[in-house]
Amino acid sequence: MSGLLRKAGLGLMTAVLAGAMIFAGPGVAHADPTTVDGAKAQLEQLEQQQSEIDAQYTEVQTKLQASQKTLDQARTDSTTQVAKVASLKSQVSQIALQQYRSSGIDTTTQLLVTDDVQAFLSGLSTIKKANDNTSALLQDYQSAVADLADLQQSAEAQTKQISAEEASLADLKKQSDAKVDAAQAVLDRLTEQQRKELAAARAAAAQQATQTDTSRSAARTTTTASAPATGGSDRARIALNFALSQVGKPYVRGGTGPNSYDCSGLTSAAYAQAGIGLPRTSGAQFGVGTPVSLANLAPGDLVFYYSGISHVGIYIGNGMIVHASNPRTGVTTASVTSMPFMGGRRVA
Repeated sequence: MSGLLRKAGLGLMTAVLAGAMIFAGPGVAHADPTTVDGAKAQLEQLEQQQSEIDAQYTEVQTKLQASQKTLDQARTDSTTQVAKVASLKSQVSQIALQQYRSSGIDTTTQLLVTDDVQAFLSGLSTIKKANDNTSALLQDYQSAVADLADLQQSAEAQTKQISAEEASLADLKKQSDAKVDAAQAVLDRLTEQQRKELAAARAAAAQQATQTDTSRSAARTTTTASAPATGGSDRARIALNFALSQVGKPYVRGGTGPNSYDCSGLTSAAYAQAGIGLPRTSGAQFGVGTPVSLANLAPGDLVFYYSGISHVGIYIGNGMIVHASNPRTGVTTASVTSMPFMGGRRVA
């Protein structure tokens, strides 16, 4: 019996430890944040998680804006419909009052006492036409009342949806802020010397990735990160030059400029300068234009990152991109392979 209990206890402990590893996340869950390598691994994981959360935030924000427009239109339509119902109700009320006043003598009695049968029959024809018009008016009134009820129900449903979307935004903001705080905490645990070593390690990794990418195309010429390489269409270069002019501005989730941006907000604003409208989110932008491989990227091409597509930037050339990175670094330049590259799209 005691042997069975020991086995059961060991099995339970194994299950608990396995579950803890699952919730802790793969790979870097046990990385020591007080070492340079551990801090680098944790920062990369936190940056990816924050990127995914902010992508969700932008999607919900876009839905919220659409819901608000729908609600505004429903309210405008309801106001118009209320006026229409009131007008029809007034007309129906007047007709009902006239019918009440003229209903003192029934039709048979009027026929028996009239001296001019022809005139009476002519009058009946006129009354029939009036009754037909009255019936049509009543139908219009009933239809207008039903339409008003539908509009009011639609407005009520949109109001509830907006409340739910606002709550979702607040929750996503809280999650994103937690990732930003966690990344800062990782940095705060390091000594000043370790922070310098971390910055050097990340810069070296980006430089190595850039050199690897550059070697794929011998035709590329050497330029600085802030000067686009040759190639790319005129409109693509307009978008790229705009994005480069925003370097140094802060990253703000939901930002579309001109003072701050998130990743897809920057790319949308950049291509708007070239007269090209892009969808609001990075995931939706991944569906526009034509696919481009890493080796065939040209200046101005959109570049996408992370499985599930939660980040986007613009290719500069020579293995570099410009992007709205995160709240700690803002709009900056980086190696095209400084993050897990998922694909490129050419939209101009």
